[in-house]
Amino acid sequence: MEMLWLVVLGVLVVGYFALAGFDYGTGLLLPFRRRDETLGRMTPFFLGNEVWLVAAIGVLFAAFPRLEGELLSGAHSVFTLVLAGLVLFMAAVQLRLWSWLVFTGALTVSVGWGLFLAHLLNAPWPVALVMPVLFASHGWVFQTRRWTLFPLTGLLCALPIPLAFSSIDVNGLMAHANTLGLLAWVAIPIIPLVVLVQWSIVAISSR
Repeated sequence: MEMLWLVVLGVLVVGYFALAGFDYGTGLLLPFRRRDETLGRMTPFFLGNEVWLVAAIGVLFAAFPRLEGELLSGAHSVFTLVLAGLVLFMAAVQLRLWSWLVFTGALTVSVGWGLFLAHLLNAPWPVALVMPVLFASHGWVFQTRRWTLFPLTGLLCALPIPLAFSSIDVNGLMAHANTLGLLAWVAIPIIPLVVLVQWSIVAISSR
């Protein structure tokens, strides 16, 4: 059961970061591309991609109630930065505000996740620049429809934080077995549906 929930959490986290280049990567490129066309191409994925993050947080709190404290320990400011970036980015896109606000929101989120990666790896802060570079690369591949490179950049975006996360010992940090069993009835059927719907949207929009 523990392994099952680790897989579920891993799928959600990987899905979020694999698709994040559509949003944040596009935001990072926006000052250098035609605004309406670029935002129009991103619109079908804008809110849908955040579902992965919300679902991952839900699984984290429900299945790993004590792991949340381990992750937040020493990283409160990083998560505050990510949250501030998310709010700014979403507001700027939905309200069609200035391109530099969209860019600032995307950069804040990207750097925030990069800092979290550095936190997990106990690495120096320049490691934080990895995530903006990866998101921007994936966003460029998405915007220019260079689909042969798409699996590569998606994989590069998806793996850094989950791999770093896998180094954490979760023994004793999971919920009671009865709680995990109850959650399985609710969450497990939803995961394949989320994956199918999201990638169907990607396939349709790429035509």
